[in-house]
Amino acid sequence: MVLDRRFWLMWLAPIVASFFSVDVQVWEGMFWHVLKVAFYSLLVFYVFYFLVEWIRFPKLVQFLKNTMLILSLSLNFIDFFASYYFHMGFTPSLVGTLLATNIRESREFLQSMVFPHMGFVLGYLAACAGFLYLVRFELILSIKQSLQTFLVLFVAFWAHNIGAFYLQKRHSFLINPNIPTRVIPVVKEIYAIVFHLKEYAQSKEIYSSLKKPYPKDYVHVDADSVSNVVLIVGESASRNFMGVYGYGVPNTPFLSALARDDAQNLFVFRDVISAFANTYSTFKTLLNYGDVENSATPWFLQKKLGRIFNLAGYQTFWIDAQDDLENNRSFALWSYPFTHRIWGNGPLDVPNATLDEWLVEAFNQRAKSKLASKNFILFHLFGSHATYTSRFPKDFAKFTPAQIPYRGLHVKNEQDKQIVADYVNSLYYTDHVLEEIFKLFKDKDAVIVYLSDHAQDIFESSDTYGHRCSDYGVEIPFVIYVSDLFKQKHPQKVQQLAQALNKPFMSDDLIHTLLPLAGIHTKDNLESKNLLSAKFDTRRKRVYCGNHVLKTQSPTAP
Repeated sequence: MVLDRRFWLMWLAPIVASFFSVDVQVWEGMFWHVLKVAFYSLLVFYVFYFLVEWIRFPKLVQFLKNTMLILSLSLNFIDFFASYYFHMGFTPSLVGTLLATNIRESREFLQSMVFPHMGFVLGYLAACAGFLYLVRFELILSIKQSLQTFLVLFVAFWAHNIGAFYLQKRHSFLINPNIPTRVIPVVKEIYAIVFHLKEYAQSKEIYSSLKKPYPKDYVHVDADSVSNVVLIVGESASRNFMGVYGYGVPNTPFLSALARDDAQNLFVFRDVISAFANTYSTFKTLLNYGDVENSATPWFLQKKLGRIFNLAGYQTFWIDAQDDLENNRSFALWSYPFTHRIWGNGPLDVPNATLDEWLVEAFNQRAKSKLASKNFILFHLFGSHATYTSRFPKDFAKFTPAQIPYRGLHVKNEQDKQIVADYVNSLYYTDHVLEEIFKLFKDKDAVIVYLSDHAQDIFESSDTYGHRCSDYGVEIPFVIYVSDLFKQKHPQKVQQLAQALNKPFMSDDLIHTLLPLAGIHTKDNLESKNLLSAKFDTRRKRVYCGNHVLKTQSPTAP
């Protein structure tokens, strides 16, 4: 078995590209990511060479090796180029973007994005050609040596995956799904292509479902329905790090002041969790009648919040600061029922990313003039999405590591403490953004609901931070603000809100509470899932992330 220069080039190219990958830019940890790419690159190309070595037709072997070389270098170039210039990886959405362009768009893309960077393109080609021309090193292995190497790689593969499985306390799959989809060269790119093609086939069914009319008698609207209903969906906010929930740092001055001085305007619910620990899964249940109990029914077959508000005579707005080409297909589907959709298009991993104050500007400039007598507005925040230090302006870096309490946190060093401080400051900025949004509706008949899609486990379960299917990873803030005019027009609802503050709730049942609160009723609404109803089921088993049962049932201390 001969590991020739083609093998070494296929191995090295992804390693070089990995230094600039989105995973490194967003999550940092460059050393470990590059090390994983180096190992899995070696594994996949060694296995390929090992298998073709058994073919007894030399010309076919050479053809397969050359094909793999061209394929791997081409896919690696797209990944490298997109990561370096556009801060996005080789994902199904990137594939969809590339395949969806027409001839004119392709020409414009080449003229505006590729031709200005021809130096990069030519440099990549020159480096590959130079390597193949100059490097003459070949490693010749006997059959015994090749089998021994294969065995070592096989053992190392399982050692890594089983080790990660147990380090995560068996909260993941035995083979980490992020390995084939985000690390292994060629495999992850082919996965993205296949995933997109499957998604594209399903999207036709989804759009067809979204267009189906609802029964004429499906929606009933109260005569005194609320004029302005606002839903603010935050990102990665944990109530455990918010001053309004008793956290030891005063990083929510606006919400805390409202809760203290205007208790009949702001209602802080203290025992609410999300159904999942990631945005994609959460949104599948947040804006429709899908929930954990009926998860067997696809989300797109459920009745949807935007459509219901449309049928109730509301103008509907989706204003999103988080759209990026990594996720636009999903958000496009979820936002489809809304009449007006406004996108920020800000990449999440660069210093000048769109900040959440943009939402207020977008509302004033592009939505305000389109308001009607009845309106439903959804604001989707960037919130506290990693990396935390990029989620707020520099003048909101109020709290330093020295001001942060670390009791109960598994921080190891000053770098970890800075991460906590950045997270706390991101929530400080979110509090400011909420204040600006609340001001927009202060003098109107309005109800504003703020919750986060999921939380973050910030060194609470272990010495790591980020998304995690733990209790900490789903403990979200959930507050409802009502204007003075709302209080005058809907006193009974104010009383219902005040009586529900400590009820155990999960965000997949939001629609069952939000619609009746607005004065809208449907045939799918269940009183047992309506937080404001006397028939609300306080004994519901709260299952999150598919199979985790919430352990702590007591509300957060005020």
